[in-house]
Amino acid sequence: MAVEVIMPKWGLSMQEGHIGQWLKQEGEEVNEGDELVEVETEKITNVVESPASGILARILYPTGVEVPVTHVIAIITKPGEAVPEIIEPGAAAPEVAAAPQPAAPVEVPVAAAPAGEIRAMPVARKMAKDHGLDLAKINGTGPNGTVTKEDVQRALAEKETPSVRPLRKVSFFSEGHRLDGLLFSPDNVKPGEQRPGVVLCVGYTYLKTMVMPDIAKILNKLGYVALTFDYRGFGDSDGPRWRLMPNEQVNDARAALTFLADQPHVDPERLAVIGISLGGSNAVTVGAVDARIKAVVAIEPMGDGRRWLCSLRRYAEWMDFEDRLAADRLQRVKTGASESVDPHEIAIPDSASKAFLDAVANEFPQMQCKVPLETADALIEYSPESVAHRIAPRPLLLIHGRRDQMVPVEESISLAQAAGPSAQLELIPDMEHFNWVMPNSPGFKQVTDLIVEFLQEKLSAS
Repeated sequence: MAVEVIMPKWGLSMQEGHIGQWLKQEGEEVNEGDELVEVETEKITNVVESPASGILARILYPTGVEVPVTHVIAIITKPGEAVPEIIEPGAAAPEVAAAPQPAAPVEVPVAAAPAGEIRAMPVARKMAKDHGLDLAKINGTGPNGTVTKEDVQRALAEKETPSVRPLRKVSFFSEGHRLDGLLFSPDNVKPGEQRPGVVLCVGYTYLKTMVMPDIAKILNKLGYVALTFDYRGFGDSDGPRWRLMPNEQVNDARAALTFLADQPHVDPERLAVIGISLGGSNAVTVGAVDARIKAVVAIEPMGDGRRWLCSLRRYAEWMDFEDRLAADRLQRVKTGASESVDPHEIAIPDSASKAFLDAVANEFPQMQCKVPLETADALIEYSPESVAHRIAPRPLLLIHGRRDQMVPVEESISLAQAAGPSAQLELIPDMEHFNWVMPNSPGFKQVTDLIVEFLQEKLSAS
């Protein structure tokens, strides 16, 4: 029985998705769980996986089309099964033209082939038929463009060479926890070629499908391979749910770096790390402790956890918060459990940041979480600026908005001073903590232009 692949609804306000790249082609065999197509919305990029095993018999919408949620975008059938005419319950299939099928090669001698017919040596024709190759797609190097045995052998070799897919859902392990990631690759990687690789670290309670895919695609255009992932306990990764410990996240980022460096099309000698907010703090720490990294970019990072959390509160509030943490430490000793709290009870957002975060949480309920109050203790003890000097002489780019009230600009200034002369500090006048993250915003272009210029100079993709 045919199985419908539908446009998912990833958020409460999501009405349609933009078809990006089809990762499987019509007529190709697929397994349940295979990534079929990249779908973009205003705020996230994710992949739609196959709901069943079989043949991707029909693709109903091409790349670049906006498709309403719940609409059927493809059909999967069993081998030999006919594609049904009605693809939605009670509704006719969209009027989508079927892809043209290549004409079957005509069995005629080379010399007798009519004008416009495919010329092929008999042995080449038989080899192509036996291996399911389309003669029309093979470049003939014989007389008058005749396809020879050697041409078919070359086509077979190219077919057997694994191609680099532009987007691939991946998983790897960090301290025994399976982490879920998205690997973005340029679409022009040649067999045997290696490109620079970049690990992208998301911020406080954020998921891999938000912001980072837009940065990854810009990096792809420059020739870089980019990997973004969910930290343990968040998103699609395994591990204790919503346990947020910065040093554990640093270890996750280092595991991501190891996985990325192991990809055959990645040059392990040209690796960088980019992080946003707390992910930027993690990027600084990873760069300080991992010599494999050749360049570090941190966007709106905090340099010292105690100073940062204290800056978000009045003095009396800080004193009360310390008392609450002391009580929680005693509870953990007695019961083994920490109080679960809204993450913004720890990192208190300013009004503009809160409005943005509330809107995101309403649209994407999967982002709503409770973290242990123990996270605050871990953040207070976390001080990336104490190790930032170890990045030198490797380059560090710090980008911060002067109007950032969630993570004050003084955090990046202090980090730059601690890192020394190898650090480059870029302050953007109108940038707040979140007003730049949408890919169509001026701030996003400012930030990504700085990243591009920095990496092209420090980590050449040539």
